[in-house]
Amino acid sequence: MQIIDINQEGIKALLLEAFTAQARAYFHTLPAPDPQYTADEVSELLCIDVATVRSYLKLPATHPRHLPAVRCTDTAWGYRIVLSDIRAWQQRNKQPEETTAQEPEALLRISHRRANRRNRATGREAA
Repeated sequence: MQIIDINQEGIKALLLEAFTAQARAYFHTLPAPDPQYTADEVSELLCIDVATVRSYLKLPATHPRHLPAVRCTDTAWGYRIVLSDIRAWQQRNKQPEETTAQEPEALLRISHRRANRRNRATGREAA
């Protein structure tokens, strides 16, 4: 009869590696957690006043600026806003870029008009 030397440490390492790979694969299939934020934290994220965030919480659900919240406690400070709701709110209320930034041509026309006014005021002709 032959005695076979079994490397128990090697087997343990292989089993641990296989178990870790299976656990990672399983956890990647689960949905990612959706973090919750207070009104103060949301106001910092959106760069708006805290009172504005709280007023958005009080709007009717049909209003486009309504910000849904989860009630965690019975106090006014118990409201939490889920990150997915913040992202959806941002998409609903996104401002078009044309209205937020002026075109360079428009700025150029304004500067020319101002230069012409200065020239007329000083008595010089426009170049």
